[in-house]
Amino acid sequence: MPKVLVIGEAFVDFLPRQTGSIKQVDGFEMHGGGAPCNVARGVSKLGIDAAFISVLGVDEFSDFIINQLDGDGVNIDYLRRLEGGRTQLCFVTLDDRGDRQFTGRGPDASLSFGVQDIKPAAFADSRVLMLSCGSLRTRQGVYAVERGIQLSPGWVCCDPGTCPPEWCDPQLMRRRLWGVFTRCELVKCADHETFWLTGEDDPLKAAQAFIKGGAKCAIVTLGAEGALWARNGEHGRVPSADVDVLDTTGAGDAFMSGLIALLSTKPVAPSQLPTEEWVKLVRFASYIGALAVTQLGAVHGIPKLENQEMLVELSLSSND
Repeated sequence: MPKVLVIGEAFVDFLPRQTGSIKQVDGFEMHGGGAPCNVARGVSKLGIDAAFISVLGVDEFSDFIINQLDGDGVNIDYLRRLEGGRTQLCFVTLDDRGDRQFTGRGPDASLSFGVQDIKPAAFADSRVLMLSCGSLRTRQGVYAVERGIQLSPGWVCCDPGTCPPEWCDPQLMRRRLWGVFTRCELVKCADHETFWLTGEDDPLKAAQAFIKGGAKCAIVTLGAEGALWARNGEHGRVPSADVDVLDTTGAGDAFMSGLIALLSTKPVAPSQLPTEEWVKLVRFASYIGALAVTQLGAVHGIPKLENQEMLVELSLSSND
């Protein structure tokens, strides 16, 4: 059975062949996208059994996503195909630093995600349940997430991501997310998301706000500056590896993949880990996030491992 369950949306990302605005780009490469889909693929590539719970259409772009998931070994038994539905397309542009902007086009089958997609069998022996804001876009999605949290025997982790205005009112999304944060063992966000989520620009104050609100552990990623963490009345920072940046599209998703993949191997919750072990966990996540930006696409820079033992060995070497 899957050790990690990921609930959320999948898109098809069209990544540019060069930097600049859409009118300056002469072509795009097609990649799987959507933060939860990326995380499920990343966890599976790192040698941990992962399942993706979502809704896709029956078009060829949906077939493309399924082939990507299957190719990386993700369990798709709990993925529903919506008759007549289609998967949303997302066109990405990059500036000279590899930072990105997104332009979405077309319908999104995952908007039909609901309680009917939460199967108790999927949760039987899971260690980690990972969520994002994409699954909370609709009222039926909120009910489904609540049911998933109730069924989860493991640790609930949330990487909310951003909420485009076309999804729903950002303040409504913030209220829905805080209903999730209060039940989370771990919340992670990027530094540019802290003010929307907590009202704090300062990363440390934002991390502490998550803790005060009920989360056990909090991490704020800082791009090339690494990541800041807080838990149990303590806090700290870890650096990012020095790499040549090509595409930052999947950096945060790769960070989360490394974090929850390694977390799923631990015998206790992250809030109960000794400080030294906790810091190693965050450092490894930062290392995986750095690897991701060296290649085009969200998960291509993540190494493909065969089993949990290889993951643990890689985590030890990356902390040396």
